[in-house]
Order: sequence, then C-alpha cells, then structure tokens
Amino acid sequence: MVVIPVISSKGGVGKTTIAANLATTLAARGRQVLAIDLDPQNALRFHVANDPHHGGEDGLLAAAAGQLPWTQAMCPAHGGVVLLPFGTVDDERLIGFEHELSRRPGWLGDTLARFGLPPDMLVIVDTPPGPTVYLQQALRAADVCVIPVLADAGSFATLPIVERMVDKYCRARAGYRGSAYVINQVDPGRRLNHDVFAMLRARLQQELLGVLHLDASVSEALASALPVRHYAPLSQAAEDVSVIAERLLARLASPLPSSAQAFAPRQEPTR
Repeated sequence: MVVIPVISSKGGVGKTTIAANLATTLAARGRQVLAIDLDPQNALRFHVANDPHHGGEDGLLAAAAGQLPWTQAMCPAHGGVVLLPFGTVDDERLIGFEHELSRRPGWLGDTLARFGLPPDMLVIVDTPPGPTVYLQQALRAADVCVIPVLADAGSFATLPIVERMVDKYCRARAGYRGSAYVINQVDPGRRLNHDVFAMLRARLQQELLGVLHLDASVSEALASALPVRHYAPLSQAAEDVSVIAERLLARLASPLPSSAQAFAPRQEPTR
C-alpha cells in the first residue's frame, strides 16, 4: 500500500480534479487504485464515480461510525478505480467525527492497515485545503504528497505554509518519499502566469512532478462526470496527466531518499 494524499494550503487550485484524474490514469497503467475522499465537501465522486449519486448519504463517515461495512461504503469508479466517498452528513456528526480524528491522530493509517491492501496498491487521498484534522491524518499516513499549485502570486506566497505542514508531519519520517508538486492551469500566453511559472519551477526544482496546462476539456469533463482521459483522450490535459502519472510511478520505483536528502535545506526563492 502506497498512500498518496493530494494536499494544498489554499482552495481553488484543482486539487480534487488532479486527485481524480491521477487515480484513473494510474489505474489505466494497470495499478490497483483506491481513491478516498477525506474532504467533507464529498466532491470526488462527481469526478470519478460510475454513479455520482453513490455516496450522497453513505460513505467513509458512516463506515467509520460502524453504520455499514467498509466494503459497502466503497463503490466502483471509472477505469477500475475503487472509490470511498466521504458521504453527506449534518454539522453535528461532522463535528463529532473531527473530534474523534483529533483524539486519534493515527486513525487513517490504522484504518487503512486493517483493510489488508496489497503492498503495491495505490491509495489516492483527496483532502480539504488548509491545516485541518483531515490533512493531519493524511500527512501522517503519506508515502508521498502530491501538491497542486497555480502559477499565480497567491500560490507562490502560500508555498511556505504547505512546506511547514509537510516538514512537521512527513519529512522526518523514515520511508517518506518527498513532495511532488503539480503546477496547474499553466497558460504560457499570459505574461504574469508565465513569469510565476518560471519562479515556481526554479523554486521547486526536483520536487516539481509536472505541469497541467489550462485546457477547457478539464471543466467539460467534470460537467460530463467523466475523467478527462475518457472525455477527451487526445487533449493536452489528458497528455499532461499521463506524463505526471508516469513520473509519479518512476518516483515510487526509485530508491528511498537518504536521511541527508530528506533533511536537505530547501531552495530559497530566486527573487
């Protein structure tokens, strides 16, 4: 089992979109993929589920409360992905669940261990933005973090926030394979976008996993409740996600970084 949370310090960066398309593309490479929605917005199902209405009520939270078996909470998704939706719940149940997560900081890791998943199975975890108990759970279980950012000033300014969270919960842990950034909605034709992209590329260096260009097929695929590789297999976005998935698999197949590499100082901004 390899746990790959998709995380961000800010909303609106395409986190759920990237989690969904990465999951289906990795499954197309022949990997077994479990996609977990650890975000109370419960939106991952709209991107990947064969039946987006599954998980409207039942899901992860109901299974965690013992109201149904875990296997019943899961559902089939596009491309052979298995989806565990969060489920739709009222405020009182949500607050109670978050209190339980605060009391049991290793809940996600312990729960996944009880599933008895195959060693090479990939677990993609979508998370809400910012420092939440859900993000803390995902980071404590992470083998590698995928971090979407936009090529804009806001994303560049908030990089230190997500880096501090990764440093606190992941980087010192043996077996952590590091951060893998994806720069989303890149439009080389826009000067500011181009300039910030160049700054991000210089800052992230070997932690940059890939680029997802601005492509209308991404939003059109969501409107059709399909992964982009199914909606527009010849699109730029489908090609970009394919490259990102290949690079992620290559990183997982490479030797674990040494302790010296894990604690190496970060590259400071060039300007």
